[in-house]
Amino acid sequence: MLQANRKPTLSEQAYNQIKDALLNGRILPGDVLSENQLAADMDMSRTPVREALRALASEGWVDIRNGVGAYVKPLSSKDMEDLYEVRCLLELQAIKTSVFHITQEEINRLEERFRRFLSQCQAGHPPDSMEFSQLDWELHELIVERCRNNYLKTIMRSNISNMKRYQYLSIEALNNIQESVLQHLNILALMRRQDVPALSEALRLHLEWASGFLTLPR
Repeated sequence: MLQANRKPTLSEQAYNQIKDALLNGRILPGDVLSENQLAADMDMSRTPVREALRALASEGWVDIRNGVGAYVKPLSSKDMEDLYEVRCLLELQAIKTSVFHITQEEINRLEERFRRFLSQCQAGHPPDSMEFSQLDWELHELIVERCRNNYLKTIMRSNISNMKRYQYLSIEALNNIQESVLQHLNILALMRRQDVPALSEALRLHLEWASGFLTLPR
């Protein structure tokens, strides 16, 4: 029988910690990844770290070169634009069915948290950009996960990490948090009414607005 709540192996722990650092910008594109340093930081041997780096290399996050070592693959603006274009197409398709499978309670909880951020902005104390980004993704992932198209969900899940990585590393993407909050509240209000045409248009405008701020750090 499969064991419930299986404890992650050391290589899985190393993989998760390194990937989390990549997603949150603590490890940047072009950084060299030292097995010795990573092993010391995570208090483990080099073997699980090496296995984790190989797994990340197979997913396209890391490049491993014999005699040189491992380094984080640099990001491409073209890749970012292409990925965001795909994201927009998939979300707009997803919302057509997911809106009927998101509960009023879930909308209420998200709306309450966005309103809390709005109050902070209006008081002159903008919330932490990383905290806001996490709430942003929570809403957009809900839109995808509640849709009826399983192939669409699979495509989004396979690309979500890179989508988040691009957004976290963008200098300008989260600058106008108050405007983003207002747009999200409008999306939630239309979601509550299950007004699919207006909701689709609001989501399209929001995604296009957000994509205009996505730039890689210089």
